[in-house]
Amino acid sequence: MSASDRFILRPVLTTVCSLLIVIAGLIALPILPIENLPDIAPPTVQVRARYVGADAISVEEGVTTVLEQQINGVENMEFITSTSAADGSSAISIAFASGTDGAINQVNVQNRVSLAEPQLPAEVRQAGVTVSKASNSILLVYNLVSTDPARPYSVETLSGQLDQGLTEQIKRVRGVGDVSYFGNRRLAIRLWLDPDRLTQQNLTAADVVAALQSQNRLVPAGRVGGAPSPAGQPYTFTVELQGRLLREEDFENLILRNTADGAVVRLRDVGRVELGGETYDISATDLRGVPSVGIAVYQLSGSNALEVSRGVKEVLAEFQEGLPPGIQLQRIYDVTDFISASIEGVTDSLRDAVVLVVLILFLFLQDWKATLVPGIAIPVALVGTFAFVKVFGFSLNQLTLFGLVLATGLVVDDAITVIEGTATRRAEGLTAVQAARATMDELFAAVLATSLVLFAVFLPVLFFPGAPGTIYRQFAATILFSIAISTFNALTFSPMLSALLLSRQGPEPTRRVYAIAGVLLGFLYGVLVSGGGVLPAMGLLIAGGMLGAALQRFTTLPLLLPSTLIAAAAALAFAGLSSPPVVLLFSGIGVLTGWFTPTIFTAFNGFYARAENAYADALGRVLRHRRPVMLTLASGIVLTAVAFNAIPSGFVPVEDQGYGVGIVQAPEGTSEQTTRRINARVLEILGEEKSIQAAAVFSGASLDGNAPNRGLFFFGTTNWDERTSADQSMEAIVARLNRRFSTLRDARVITIEPPAIPGYGAAGGFEFQLLDRSGGGLSLPQFFQAAGRLIRQANAHPDLQRVFTQFSPEAPQLKISVDRARLASLGIDFAQAMQVLSLNFGGAYINDTFQEGKVRRVYVQADAPYRATPQRLEELYVPSANGQPVPLSEFIRVTPSTGPAVIPHFNLYRSIKVEGEASPGRSSGQAIAAIQKVFDKLDVRGISSDWTGLSREEVKAGSLAIVIFAMGILVVYLVLAAQYESLSDPLIILMTVPTAMLGALLFLSLRGEVLNIYAQVGLVMLIGLAAKNGILIVDLANQRMAEGVSAIEAAREASLSRLRPIVMTAISSLFGFLPLVLASGAGARSQTSLGTVVFGGLLAATLLSLFVVPVFYVVMKRWLGGGSGSDPAAAEEAGAGAIP
Repeated sequence: MSASDRFILRPVLTTVCSLLIVIAGLIALPILPIENLPDIAPPTVQVRARYVGADAISVEEGVTTVLEQQINGVENMEFITSTSAADGSSAISIAFASGTDGAINQVNVQNRVSLAEPQLPAEVRQAGVTVSKASNSILLVYNLVSTDPARPYSVETLSGQLDQGLTEQIKRVRGVGDVSYFGNRRLAIRLWLDPDRLTQQNLTAADVVAALQSQNRLVPAGRVGGAPSPAGQPYTFTVELQGRLLREEDFENLILRNTADGAVVRLRDVGRVELGGETYDISATDLRGVPSVGIAVYQLSGSNALEVSRGVKEVLAEFQEGLPPGIQLQRIYDVTDFISASIEGVTDSLRDAVVLVVLILFLFLQDWKATLVPGIAIPVALVGTFAFVKVFGFSLNQLTLFGLVLATGLVVDDAITVIEGTATRRAEGLTAVQAARATMDELFAAVLATSLVLFAVFLPVLFFPGAPGTIYRQFAATILFSIAISTFNALTFSPMLSALLLSRQGPEPTRRVYAIAGVLLGFLYGVLVSGGGVLPAMGLLIAGGMLGAALQRFTTLPLLLPSTLIAAAAALAFAGLSSPPVVLLFSGIGVLTGWFTPTIFTAFNGFYARAENAYADALGRVLRHRRPVMLTLASGIVLTAVAFNAIPSGFVPVEDQGYGVGIVQAPEGTSEQTTRRINARVLEILGEEKSIQAAAVFSGASLDGNAPNRGLFFFGTTNWDERTSADQSMEAIVARLNRRFSTLRDARVITIEPPAIPGYGAAGGFEFQLLDRSGGGLSLPQFFQAAGRLIRQANAHPDLQRVFTQFSPEAPQLKISVDRARLASLGIDFAQAMQVLSLNFGGAYINDTFQEGKVRRVYVQADAPYRATPQRLEELYVPSANGQPVPLSEFIRVTPSTGPAVIPHFNLYRSIKVEGEASPGRSSGQAIAAIQKVFDKLDVRGISSDWTGLSREEVKAGSLAIVIFAMGILVVYLVLAAQYESLSDPLIILMTVPTAMLGALLFLSLRGEVLNIYAQVGLVMLIGLAAKNGILIVDLANQRMAEGVSAIEAAREASLSRLRPIVMTAISSLFGFLPLVLASGAGARSQTSLGTVVFGGLLAATLLSLFVVPVFYVVMKRWLGGGSGSDPAAAEEAGAGAIP
């Protein structure tokens, strides 16, 4: 008597338990967050500051280093990177350990920044230092453009539209991390000065600043009659004083000084005022070359990407309605397109897997009632899994859906074994209930053991840290949830349903019945494939089928198929299908398959009988000649170890996400205007690529610090359905673009696919950091020379391509030397003289004004013509002690020099980031090993290396796969040892694991795949799949030996008895994995990596386990002295091939 008896005898209780599981899953499903991948990237906090007018070294020394030294070592910090740019910007990113609270991290960093602020320059403190939770995951990119390229709006006009509260509205959308603009000139009051006219008026830029600070300020004027007031005060008035200058005219009338004759010198006398932009460093253009402003929205980690995108697009749609004619928003790309397409691709694979599994079961069982048992077990387990996914805080993403696809083949195994055993007992004359109880008495331990094995395989995976651990955890947990439910069903619901359905033997269905069922199911599947409404379509279809069946009574014409298809055509109007012919095709296939079902059964039974006899003969031979099998097994183990080392490794496959990223780097010293002209050619090349439907190019921008000679572009492609050929894939598009861009001589232009995992930057490839640890022993040029040697050698390596760095210390600069003695002799204050220089050429943010409900900054700077040539530096004047203006040429010397436009740091050291990709046919693991090998050979003292981006996670993962496999096998062995109270039986069961691994690795190699993290997950799963077959054979063989039979006879009987359920479960699982193997479109690379491993491994494990397990069973039992039995050895050998 087993624990299943109570559930077999109480069908209502059992049904309620399963219904509760399904209901819980259905409740959880609609509220599950949907995303492409879970939060894998580490939480990041970003600190930003701006030192207006400063060069990169001044920003590094005065801002970045000050902040870094205080932030360094903040709690849970993993590493810290920064850039100090010549546009005065300082950007610091602090990466924290995975799983830490982003809000707490931000608070901790803010506290450190507060300690550093007193050391920062006053100009930096005034502009403010921002600390925010950063997200490197760009959710979507839009462009604000003019619709008429002949009469485009100015960038200032476009920026003015964005200034109408769009940022605030987008940030209010739940899940938005940040909003950034490219080429946006945030409106500000610009005071453009004429230094010559200032000198004529005996004024300097410092006088303008002083006047502005004095006359443009908020003045709290108080109240008349405010408390405390005299007794009997009858009224109170609030005094309003307009201290700020509001309009451009107000600033033009700013009084600078009074002349001796009583005249007033105003700002308009020495300069001009305009409503301009805060910065002019970056400009944007669309695919037509028309000026635009780029909008990038970043997703906050942990949010639902689809909901965030939907909310943002609603805001943008409302914003579009308020735009004036001639301005519109143009979508460049939206990551949720890829998310939706990839999720749809996996759900399609899941749907097809379920259908294929059920069809295979029906082919084997040849009884619709028996097929219902595993057919119902599948949705109960899969739908119920959603409840656990919600409870444990997971999302509906590629990983959890992959887990469900894999689970499809697993959850039916036990149900198949139960229904097969019950049907066999029923055929022996037992009642349905007796047959179910007898089956569970025999199988209860085996079902529990196989489930425990799968638990043992995946349980250790749940505790692995880092990005690989997150990926493994999502897979493992989903599969464990489904296995737990399927095990419960196999021990309760499946035997009860078997007893219920097999209690009565009805007549064999006719061809007509099969045909009707076939057309119904075919039509239903066609509707699902085409995305239509199932219920109204099915209603009309059933009506058509019934009409055809009724008319069949009055005529010999085959009216069933035509009438049903006519009804199907009518149903298309209600179904809202995108591909009506697909529905008709599957309806026709369904009716034909149904009509010929009896013929198919007959042919299959004959084939299977021949295969069974052939297996019995082969089994007898291998049991008699065990040595060749053992030698083959030993060879397989050796080959598996060789294959593990031979197949290239990778981390996560790069998917075709429907968009690409590119960088432009012109020679150092190139102006932003020249970079713009180069980017015009880039746009022409992008426009000639038919698969690109939108693009935006940003001159002066970069992913690693802005500079005038740098550029950045994004482009979006057409839908995956429109890019079905290999030459239309993102990989092919990027390769073509890079070939075209390599012909450009004015700049280096490189296109890169985005990273496989969101949150690791905007571009894919590897990121190798060179660190200057010389303590000042290396100059920047020497450091750069070492990096140049590394890059040249790396580009010559066969495993690497397009290796480059954007860093350069050779940007043209002007070095000013001050003769301080001469300065003192002239009676000129050093600080005052340097302030005049800084204000004119660097500009300065002075204070604020208020316009149109917005706070706008006020900047002072010399007008463009007075900053155009180096000679202008010496032509500035400052007042001397006697009040006479003195030119700067009296005490400064200007000499040409070079220096960096951007200075990067990694963990406080100066660094150079080297980027690149693996060559075609090479894996990311090979690329990482290659660049590391090149660096090791370089052997430059004072320079070390490190990794960032996805490369860092891949390097950290290292030999994690080997550890996971070893742990999985060890835990499975221990569980089996405890289950069987034996140390030898687990070894017998696990002997098929190496063969499964070998088959998986062989299939990987044949398909040109690499051993990435998805393939590793498949290998872990194969440990359990391979062991399940062994468990079924060993468990029954032990029962037979306990009854007194010999080891050979026990192994032979067990193998033949378990042949049908093993083959049935294996083939159903293989067909369940087939949609993954044949996947295409968005997210296909991940699916094929996973599918190839489990398909190839299970195929090899199934074919070989049928021989390896019984042979090794006999060898082990005889070696341990327990396999002689009561029969002589000769009798054992002679009878080994007979079918009982």
